[in-house]
Amino acid sequence: MLNNNLFFPLICILTISSLYADTIAGRDTIAKDSLQIRHYTLDALRVIGEKPSETIGSVNITNIDYANQPGLQNVKDALTNLPGISMTVGSKDESNLRIRGFRKNEVKILLDGRPLNAGYFGNVNLQNLPVSGISEIQVLKGPVSSMYGSNTLGGVVNLITRDPSTRKWFKLGMSVKRNNTNHFELSTSHRFENWNYWLFASLEHSDGFLLPKDFQATNSENGGVRDNASKTQELVEVKSTCNITDFHMITFTAGVASIPTKYLPSSIYETKYRLYKDYQRLEGTIRSNLQLSPGWKLDSMLYLDGGKDTYQEFNDPNFHHMAMDSDMKNFTIGFTHRANLQMQDGSELSIGYRGERQFSNRKDNGNYPTWTDHSTMLHNLFSQVEWKVSQPLTVTGSAGASYFSKDVEKSNALLFEPSLGVYYEFPNHASLSLAAGRNTAFGTMRQLFSVENGNINLRPQVSMKYEITGKKPFLLNTANGLLSLSLYLNDVKDLIDIHGNTYQNIYKVRSYGGESDLEIAPYSWWNMTYSYCYLDYADLSSYRLTESPRNTVGLNWTFLLPVRTKVTVSSNWEDMRFSEDSNFQYHHLDSYWVHNLALKKEWRDFSITFGLENFTDTNYQEEYGFPAQGINFCFGLEKEF
Repeated sequence: MLNNNLFFPLICILTISSLYADTIAGRDTIAKDSLQIRHYTLDALRVIGEKPSETIGSVNITNIDYANQPGLQNVKDALTNLPGISMTVGSKDESNLRIRGFRKNEVKILLDGRPLNAGYFGNVNLQNLPVSGISEIQVLKGPVSSMYGSNTLGGVVNLITRDPSTRKWFKLGMSVKRNNTNHFELSTSHRFENWNYWLFASLEHSDGFLLPKDFQATNSENGGVRDNASKTQELVEVKSTCNITDFHMITFTAGVASIPTKYLPSSIYETKYRLYKDYQRLEGTIRSNLQLSPGWKLDSMLYLDGGKDTYQEFNDPNFHHMAMDSDMKNFTIGFTHRANLQMQDGSELSIGYRGERQFSNRKDNGNYPTWTDHSTMLHNLFSQVEWKVSQPLTVTGSAGASYFSKDVEKSNALLFEPSLGVYYEFPNHASLSLAAGRNTAFGTMRQLFSVENGNINLRPQVSMKYEITGKKPFLLNTANGLLSLSLYLNDVKDLIDIHGNTYQNIYKVRSYGGESDLEIAPYSWWNMTYSYCYLDYADLSSYRLTESPRNTVGLNWTFLLPVRTKVTVSSNWEDMRFSEDSNFQYHHLDSYWVHNLALKKEWRDFSITFGLENFTDTNYQEEYGFPAQGINFCFGLEKEF
């Protein structure tokens, strides 16, 4: 049944595409004979949207800069301290991403436009995704276009990979931190006339991180190195794009990651001894991009993303007496097909379909004595019209219909997800955008099917989101600047959480706030960036936005010094915030400042970086019971040849 639903349409589309490409190629031969040559530019199916007129809401694009954050080893590090984002580490040492208060399982993570498998718990662990091959990160925090599909309640994070080089063939990189934390990588890539390739391998290891000097030891934490936080990860990835004809491009990607053993730190207020064993993740993608005519373009993508792991709990610090032994397997297979029509006046029409099936299989020594499998199926039809009303005014409307089904219950869900955006650019290059949309998130596999807490009758979570964003460039004496301001309102209902021992739709919340950014370049060698974010919510229920501070401030100064040297000083402040413990009790966490220093020196094809993280050795907790690292240093070296 799965093959018929997903593989057969892809085979048909690729076959028709190839035939159509041959036909066009034949016509092109005739055109060449008559000196009427048309040139097309085909881009890989990876960037979903780069401006509000495409994404409905505003999009923040962050270029990965190792000079600002030389200690970057994974995507979690790259997203830390971005405006409107709260990034913490949770009870199973997984990354917890929150966008404007929305939780990790309500945010969609994409890699070059491909959804990443969120697994049984509905969370993509960004600590397991290396940042080395990422060139930029697109973050959508407001209303989201229906082109992204469902499960975008809190927003979208799209990771864009680097393009292969046209000059170099190999890149070797390494970075080291305190306590035997290191990262080594080797990649080879090159771009030819009709095809390119990229091959990447990395090895990452850590014995854990050191706590601040003024951290007070507890009965469950020794106060030195963070207990039970070591891991080693191996990763191999490959990507290749080839032009079949002048009008047809196919991209293949594949990757495998493994962690033999990963020890998990527990809350400093409780004693638990836990680990993951035999973690593996596999992914593969086939993409087809076909230019049917000067205005029509056809994009198709088939992807598979899955993995497995073993979770174990022990009664002793030597990990000899096992209390829990749980095996988990999960994977997702999906298909996306989108057609784009570019009109002569600059307007654009997009229509398409996305189908995604998720599987989970579980076995343990408790409630799952034998392998227990479940699956869900998501169908999504979407359309979007981007209308160039005039040169400065663009109006974008999108509509989506999502159908969600489960393998054990007939109470399926059909949702409509409309959105509307208005974008206006003034003659002085200032811009104003207005956006509104209805975004949703279905229950995770755990929320739906777990024996302990599952509820197969959960309704989807729904949010009406509104946003207004203005940007104004300016010139003050010799200083160039850009000021941006966003105001937003999110009206959410049917939020899923534990009530008693069962997941239920029990909460609603109305959150609102604003985000401002000011970038000033007094001189060509000096750049300053300031950001401020405010987040609050109405007391419509007992729900609290955990790990989401009301006020945050970010300060960043970058200096370009002689002999190709770059120095960056950054400071980030987070206000008091709520945090929830394992017994679902709320706690207040204190506010804190974190200060970082980074230096980068380039010489020929070498790049050397040095950084100090939390150089004031501030003691704070990211989540209740989970302290952050103290002062740390990073040294990195990169060589291209």
